[in-house]
Amino acid sequence: MILFPAIDLKDGQCVRLKLGDMDQATVYNDDPGAQAGAFEDQGFEWLHVVDLNGAFAGESVNGAAVEAILKATKNPVQLGGGIRTLDHIEAWLAKGLTRVILGTVAVRNPDLVKEACRKFPGKVAVGIDAKGGKVAVEGWAEASSLGVVELARKFEGAGVAAIIYTDIDRDGVLAGINWDSTIDLAEAVSIPVIASGGLASLADIVRMTMPDAKKLEGAISGRALYDGRIDPAQALAILRGELKPVAGLFEERP
Repeated sequence: MILFPAIDLKDGQCVRLKLGDMDQATVYNDDPGAQAGAFEDQGFEWLHVVDLNGAFAGESVNGAAVEAILKATKNPVQLGGGIRTLDHIEAWLAKGLTRVILGTVAVRNPDLVKEACRKFPGKVAVGIDAKGGKVAVEGWAEASSLGVVELARKFEGAGVAAIIYTDIDRDGVLAGINWDSTIDLAEAVSIPVIASGGLASLADIVRMTMPDAKKLEGAISGRALYDGRIDPAQALAILRGELKPVAGLFEERP
């Protein structure tokens, strides 16, 4: 079970949005490379990066910041936001990304996603962002008529490495992950699912260790890490099975 720390990039800075609103951005670090290095030093083994400007523009906007991140960490990095063509995918993988995340193009052109999976096996994830149960696109600015499971099933057998499922109504507001919808999705498809949106506390980390969550690849954490609501050492120890909850606290396992 992987805990993915998130770096969301807006105008070259590490930010977190509230409910996906670009006008409600809190800046946490103006040095994305340093933030990536800090997450690695804390013991995290993956990094989730989103080019927020790129998601709206339909092309890379924070490329320099992403390249700084890649130089600053040895950890594998997955990137979403503005990646819409095979050329975009190939260029980013050549720069050292472990995998790309395709969101809007998964709705607009699912055949391109399937072609990308054939051309770059194991390197392509699909981002499904939902509001009110329907998939949103273009940096969450537009709603589609597609349901979450309906879209996910389009990619069964295509070789998609993972689905990153975000509940927009919970993103950035520390409301807790929508575990019911996330686990329903994981049970509906064979593709590994990563939970995103609203991870708020160690209670969510403990929830990741429950039997019905075992099908998940992991979960993404942003604001809760930046605000200090989650202690990285504790969270990672819980996921490794080294700590167990006792009366609301934690103790080392014998």
